[in-house]
Amino acid sequence: MKKLIWGLVPWALLWTTALLATGPAKSSPPGQPIRFQLEAETFQLSNGMTFVLAPRGGAPTFAGYIAFRVGGVDSVPGDTGLAHMFEHMAFKGTQHMGTTDWAKEKPILDEIQDVGDSLTVLKAEGKGTPEELQKMAARLKELMSEDRKYIVKDEHDKLMTQAGGRAINASTGEDYTQYFVMLPSNALELWMLLESQRIREPVMREFYSERDVIAQERLMRTDNDPMGKLYEQFLATAFMAHPYRLPTIGWPSDVPALTMKQAQDFYFKYYSPSNAVGVLVGNFDTKAVKALVERYFGDIPRRGNPPPIVTREPAQEHERRVTVLFDASPQMLVGWHKPAWPNPDDTRMDLAASVLGDGLTSRLYKRLVEKDRLASDVSASNGEPGGRYDNLFMVFMTPNSEVPYEKVEKALFEEIDRMRAEPVSGAELEKAKTRILATYLRRLDSPLSTAMLIGSTFAVTGDWKNICKYVVEVQKVTAQDIKAAASAYLTAENRTVAELVKPTQAPREVNP
Repeated sequence: MKKLIWGLVPWALLWTTALLATGPAKSSPPGQPIRFQLEAETFQLSNGMTFVLAPRGGAPTFAGYIAFRVGGVDSVPGDTGLAHMFEHMAFKGTQHMGTTDWAKEKPILDEIQDVGDSLTVLKAEGKGTPEELQKMAARLKELMSEDRKYIVKDEHDKLMTQAGGRAINASTGEDYTQYFVMLPSNALELWMLLESQRIREPVMREFYSERDVIAQERLMRTDNDPMGKLYEQFLATAFMAHPYRLPTIGWPSDVPALTMKQAQDFYFKYYSPSNAVGVLVGNFDTKAVKALVERYFGDIPRRGNPPPIVTREPAQEHERRVTVLFDASPQMLVGWHKPAWPNPDDTRMDLAASVLGDGLTSRLYKRLVEKDRLASDVSASNGEPGGRYDNLFMVFMTPNSEVPYEKVEKALFEEIDRMRAEPVSGAELEKAKTRILATYLRRLDSPLSTAMLIGSTFAVTGDWKNICKYVVEVQKVTAQDIKAAASAYLTAENRTVAELVKPTQAPREVNP
């Protein structure tokens, strides 16, 4: 998966790389369509939480995975970055874990919230005298020092590691937040205890110090990273209305303005069992696991359903462009709006992305890199930046130094027009399909990637069985289907172009 971190997890890559990690496909006669079936059982608790169990033989291990249907897309101006911030908070422990004495720690945390939130609001609004702010900051520092006496650092990770856990991690993307780990089967009950506590009673421990860490993370991955900065500005230009335009890691002014009260409100709104899916894949007894799930997760209170996102991106009527100044090598992004799954054109554009920009034999690589020597790298992806709502088909290019952007664009748009004008060849179509299905077969034996795929598919589409439907749909796509989809979406008026330009280089004029 490309960049399993905040914000840069394209849905297309979940399909074309993480897809196909889901268990044995049933064999088919030569020349017949591949028939794929994933053996798993779904059940729902009375509080609305869904679990998917996929038992396997083999080593006595399992993958544990939980996803919440909340990400950067659920932000509004003023709280961008909150989903990512809460992901960090979810590792800080609970009332029973991460503390030596919760009864003594709680009043300190309550005062930290009162002082810290008040200080944050005053700073954000530009209010308060310097003396007042300094006094509050000193008191906050004193309280945080006092709280550290009770904190057991990283106790969640230590318990998981001591139990034999590996790949202990989490990530926040545009569409969902996920927590996952691989453990021995005899640690199943420990996993349930820790994960159910994380949902039931998270504690906003070390909130303000962690907020500073995230601000530094933003500096490293966006503000001081040419691709991060270009990508952020590209999305903010391509999307005018839809919250896909908002950065999952948060705007620079929003992150330092986040409060513990906001984080708690976020928790009650989105971390409801009814907004979550748990997945277990590995060697376990299904009947015993269902009883444990009911015991640990069944009585977590349902907190209601998050509000729906009703804003839809209006149709783009003309080309949009943005120039980002950065002292780095040239980079370029071009994107076109298109529908998301379950619209069949989403699958067709997956195949178009494979034909255009997947690998050294793709059309764009052979034309821009090998033949014309205009770029050192080029790729295409479908489904940026997420899959819950209509999204983008995107091409990324690294032009060679001293090559004008105009020449790179001209070659790109010629290849785009070619795809719109004539069907791809039979050989190209079959190679694209084979790439997707072969990637699947190569990852059949990974319980963790299986769990991640099941959970992410459920979080994005509402039904993990769409994994199987997608495999069927890929095989049905024709060359004419790809041509029709490309003709509909890859138009000049529907595209957004973002270019990275050195500050000493004057932005070029573009004729309308």
